[in-house]
Amino acid sequence: MKREQFISFFFIGILAFIIYEVFNIFAPFFTAIFWAAILAFAFYPLYEKLRKLFPRRNNSIALLMTIGVFLIVVPPLIFIIINMTTQIIEFSQWAYAYIRDGKLEQLVEQIRKLPWFQNMQAHIFASQTVKDSLSSWFLGTTKTLGNLAATQAATFTKNIFFVLLNVFFMSFLTFVFFKHGEKIYNFIYEIAPFEKETKKALFKQIHETFVAVIRGQLLTSVTQAAVAGMVFTALGVPIPLFFTFLIFLTSLIPVLGAASVWLPIVVYLALTHLYTKAIILFVVGFFGISLLDNIMKPAIIGEKTRLPYFLLFFGIMGGMKFYGLMGIFLAPVVLSIFFALIKIYREKYVS
Repeated sequence: MKREQFISFFFIGILAFIIYEVFNIFAPFFTAIFWAAILAFAFYPLYEKLRKLFPRRNNSIALLMTIGVFLIVVPPLIFIIINMTTQIIEFSQWAYAYIRDGKLEQLVEQIRKLPWFQNMQAHIFASQTVKDSLSSWFLGTTKTLGNLAATQAATFTKNIFFVLLNVFFMSFLTFVFFKHGEKIYNFIYEIAPFEKETKKALFKQIHETFVAVIRGQLLTSVTQAAVAGMVFTALGVPIPLFFTFLIFLTSLIPVLGAASVWLPIVVYLALTHLYTKAIILFVVGFFGISLLDNIMKPAIIGEKTRLPYFLLFFGIMGGMKFYGLMGIFLAPVVLSIFFALIKIYREKYVS
């Protein structure tokens, strides 16, 4: 081995080791860094416009943008978490009373008496074992929800200092990303070990995917959840904030969609003879909540991700299991980078 080759390999080895150590140093703050980057990226176009209007006020604009973002995001988020936790605990208590008073069995009997449902339901609910199993499942599910909500509430209260510390880190990092975001991006772009054309294509794909996921899917999901939340509250649906959060979450996941939440609620309202509410929710759900998905996403996202829906679905589900809520944003980016690299590999080394 030549001296130059040895020095090159040694340098690469040292660099890889140092990068690994730097990653470990910042790993405890990864969540704060990630969400700060997401917030800064989502609001960066507004920051750029303000910076062009006031070119000598970069620090002031970055600070005002940071304060504005956290006033928009943090207080409503804390309000939703606290109220959703309270509602889930109340719902679990209601479920105990509902089963204890025999109302679940009455509902099953009412379902059996429906003319168009009678034959099928007679076979399904004829067995006492099935009734007991249904009661146990319903009770177990609501108990789990209640316990989970109570545990999360207790954890949130105990770790309030660390929550506030993370919020502080996020706010500071968001300011840094606003003020130095362009420099950070250029630094990463320059040190990326790719050829010029490969680098350009790869970074373009990453940017377009983030635009699609954050500014497209996130905005669409927030809008759908807002509409659903107002309708659920107006119709008196139990734990409306919990179902609103489910709408927000499912609308971020391709294929699953918001209908997987509001449609079962329509069925429940119809089975409990609340036909007017069921019809209203179905009409608003179909023409309002779900239709927004078909209008807003194509308008904002277009075809920027260039990923099939089934791949996005499995990717996001797997990403959520591996990364938690961050997987909703990370999985599409990882998939996009993978296919971009495969395309570059085929063009350069196969064809």
